[in-house]
Amino acid sequence: MTQPVTWTATTAEEALSLLRAAQGRIDSAMKVAYPGDPATRLNAQSTTEVRLSLVLDTTVLDRLGAERHVFNAQVSGDENAS
Repeated sequence: MTQPVTWTATTAEEALSLLRAAQGRIDSAMKVAYPGDPATRLNAQSTTEVRLSLVLDTTVLDRLGAERHVFNAQVSGDENAS
């Protein structure tokens, strides 16, 4: 696999899938680099260098959550809804 790899997601489903794929890629490479004893591989995880950059923008998701909170408060008659 050519390095580095850039993956892009535009939906929550895609983002979660990419996170699982990244974890799978790291797990797979660790098994190749440290075959055999799983305990050795587990110990090596804390010292084996891997670079991961993550930009996570949940602005829309947070806005939707806030709107739902305000709506629910209004429906329930909570005067402290903002």
